[in-house]
Amino acid sequence: MNIYTIKLTKKHLVAAVLAVAALVAVLILLLPGGEAAETGAPVTIKTPEDCVQYLTGLGYQLDAASCRSKKVQIPKEFDAVYQTYNDMQKECGFDLSKYAGKKVELTTWAVTNWPDGEAVLVDVLVYKNKVIGGAVYTASVEGFMYGLQPMENQPKS
Repeated sequence: MNIYTIKLTKKHLVAAVLAVAALVAVLILLLPGGEAAETGAPVTIKTPEDCVQYLTGLGYQLDAASCRSKKVQIPKEFDAVYQTYNDMQKECGFDLSKYAGKKVELTTWAVTNWPDGEAVLVDVLVYKNKVIGGAVYTASVEGFMYGLQPMENQPKS
């Protein structure tokens, strides 16, 4: 029978902790959803230009003259329509239930580069300088509404 012993030093303990931390970091990056945390990270908006830059980065070209902003209140309790709207937000990494009852800034622009030339608008919801949601939509009766995500990921109308 053989008996082995290991002397645990501070050097060995630090090496073990670093190895475990590195393994955890690799698992977070490789597991599904690891990238979602990066793309769903809050975007800071301090000026209207920041908002334009954010949307341009998502692939939207905007008509600057069409920009309209107003304060809106997220309902304290969601009815069926607003719950459906929030479900659309969740698909894009946002969740408006965290802001129930809060007043937020809603800014809208006309999109000038929609693939089929249809008149399309884009909304961005901002609370305390953070993008918390948004939508891309048409105002027509047979129109569409999609959550705010890169233009290349949007279904084509």
